Amino acid sequence: MIEIPALEYHAAHGCSLTCEQCSHYSNMRLRGKMPTSNDAAKEFARWTGRVKPKRFAILGGEPALNPGLTEMVRVASVYWSEADKMLVSNGLQLHRHPRLPAMLQHHGWRLDVSQHGTGSSYMKAFSEVLDMLTLWEAMYPGLRIRVRDSFPGWRQQYKTQEGKPKPFDSDPAAAHRICLQRTCHQLYNGRLWKCPALAYFDQIAERTGITGDPDWAPFAGYQGILPDAPEAALAEFANGQPIAACACCPARVIKYPHRDPTLPVV
Repeated sequence: MIEIPALEYHAAHGCSLTCEQCSHYSNMRLRGKMPTSNDAAKEFARWTGRVKPKRFAILGGEPALNPGLTEMVRVASVYWSEADKMLVSNGLQLHRHPRLPAMLQHHGWRLDVSQHGTGSSYMKAFSEVLDMLTLWEAMYPGLRIRVRDSFPGWRQQYKTQEGKPKPFDSDPAAAHRICLQRTCHQLYNGRLWKCPALAYFDQIAERTGITGDPDWAPFAGYQGILPDAPEAALAEFANGQPIAACACCPARVIKYPHRDPTLPVV
């Protein structure tokens, strides 16, 4: 079994916010089917004997858009019992899951709620989330909750040309060195992927009409790792080294203004 630092799973690809340059492309209103807890169980079962993640996270997109989120947390707790388990949410839809805090507490999960701005329209909604989290902390003393600022360090993930995403042309090692997602391995469509930018590229390509763009060939050509991959292939996957596709990402930190995430998609 190969140890990896983190394994992440999308409960939903779309999001209720529109943060431009999202590393998971969730601002693009991705339309991928939401997995059920049974779908998740089948995915997890294929990999529990092959990889051992130090951290396992359910996220998105916005995971609370999935009506089966609470049951998915329970299922994941069975398959990834030894991992540090984390649910990442923007918080705005958590009220739709009244059984969720008890499930998280029972199975030792941490709830990370990301704050995505300080604008008045956004904060009006987010203040209600903070009130709910305060109530949850009082009702479930063992539940670990962290509210984190996700907007101050926002950075550019790709270029835009005539309204379409365009890649950088970087030194892969330099791009990998500054990447915030380099250990955020994704479990998607039965495969392990190095990072969210690669895992969900097929969706953004279809959504934005860039399928077949030769500039994106390093991304499009990456297909992830199958559950029956040889041990050597899994070890190479987990070696923490840059790959050719890293050339499509920026080789330096380019600060990007984090606009009001409640505004429509540009």
